[in-house]
Amino acid sequence: MKHLAATLLAAGSVVLACSCGGGGGREEDTATDTGIPDTPADTVDAPADTAGDPDPPPDETEPDPGAEPDADAPGDPDADPDEEEALPPRVVTCADEPPPGSDLPDPLPVYAGTCPTLAAGRNTITSSGSPREFLLALPADLDPSERLPVAFLWHWLGGDAQGFMDTGEVQPAVDQARFIAIAPESKDDVLMKWPFLLSDGADRMEEEALFFDDMLACVAGQFNVNESCVSSVGVSAGALWTDQLAQLRSTRLSSLLSLSGGVGVSGDWLNPVKPWAGAAHRMPAVVLWGGPTDFCGLTFATTSGYLEDALVAGNHFIVECVHNCAHAEPPMVAPPGESKYAMLWAFIDDHPSWLRDGESPYQATGLPASFPEWRGIGPGSAKIRSGECTSGPLG
Repeated sequence: MKHLAATLLAAGSVVLACSCGGGGGREEDTATDTGIPDTPADTVDAPADTAGDPDPPPDETEPDPGAEPDADAPGDPDADPDEEEALPPRVVTCADEPPPGSDLPDPLPVYAGTCPTLAAGRNTITSSGSPREFLLALPADLDPSERLPVAFLWHWLGGDAQGFMDTGEVQPAVDQARFIAIAPESKDDVLMKWPFLLSDGADRMEEEALFFDDMLACVAGQFNVNESCVSSVGVSAGALWTDQLAQLRSTRLSSLLSLSGGVGVSGDWLNPVKPWAGAAHRMPAVVLWGGPTDFCGLTFATTSGYLEDALVAGNHFIVECVHNCAHAEPPMVAPPGESKYAMLWAFIDDHPSWLRDGESPYQATGLPASFPEWRGIGPGSAKIRSGECTSGPLG
């Protein structure tokens, strides 16, 4: 990332300076939501022992051992009535149709006006009254009948959309994995490129979320988009924004991938990032960071941990990845015949939005071979990578 002048943030009086690089049901969840229903305050326990009661209620009779069970009778008295019956995870991809009764994403957004004709490369649209730019990557030899997932790629602080496209080998990935990539350019009107700080107002955050809506609306209006597979991927500052967008647009997103990102928590005055406030849709997530030395104004092991805590409390499925190269590009090795970030694109394709809360095909199949060895399912599951680091800071 490019060097920033130190700034004094009003929230917590935190000085932040940085000169390094960036590496399905729907109901409200929060970082404190455990999924356990509250017990009414006036609940009274039944007497522990009534065996000696000489006068049982007049309608109490001994059950007939030979009688058929009553279909309406309650089951296990200790069972949680709000707990869904455990179902085996399904092995699906974005190419599959959602089963009847699936919880589907919100309808695709509608652009207020007329979208310009889009093409691969740089495009400009008007969003919230301002010209905004983004790069569009389309698969080679695109067949109009192909119904494609969409990945939004939010760049790091010292980078730009083209840097994400180049470093991420996005065009080869789009050609191989068959998806549409959208890499937005930041507006450059807030301190950290994207609005995720406590000092960034709700109006500015919603403006950026509307830019997401407008890009998606225009792309979907001209290309065959799979609305059940729209994902957000961010690196460093872009990941910190992705983790906020995932809350603002959870009912439109199918998954989130946070690479050296995270959230803040209430009471941590050294962390100027907004906390997790809840997401209406449970999204499978990749949470990746560079180990205990991943630092650039923030300790990303800490912010990523806060994010994992919130996702666990909200019943979101998590794949955790931890490398040892600090705040730099993750040391990925390309699988044979694939781009080096094949794991990201595979994760997106394997997690359509209509999966059940907390469900992932990986619970049945294990993680694909494209994932590195330094990964695991669930918080604390990844063993930190060992070995040399050859990639330098991004930006």
